[in-house]
Amino acid sequence: MLLAIPACSSIEYNSTNSPKMVVSVDHTPFYHNGPLQGNGPDLSLTKGEEIEVLRKEIGYSFVRINDGQNGYVANDDLKPIEPAPFTHPKKAAHSTTSATPTGSPAGTNASGKPGFRY
Repeated sequence: MLLAIPACSSIEYNSTNSPKMVVSVDHTPFYHNGPLQGNGPDLSLTKGEEIEVLRKEIGYSFVRINDGQNGYVANDDLKPIEPAPFTHPKKAAHSTTSATPTGSPAGTNASGKPGFRY
């Protein structure tokens, strides 16, 4: 008995879930018609260029570059764009000096008894 299990050879994305990637090497070839086209690469993308993956295949991804051209780039030359680091909103600076009535020691209220002050 022969059992055939189909393998998924590509992942197709749409405009709502296509991942953004960045070129991770100094230069990577960009092919309009596929990496096996006879005349060599059409362009060379440089490190840091952002692209949108339209379809991930074995070895290469079909991508869209910033000027709107579609083509193929080697998967090994891409990496996910790292999200910007999250920065917390600055906390309001709390004053270390308290307004105490003249003659009242810190930590006491206007009546001279210990207590909280707002």
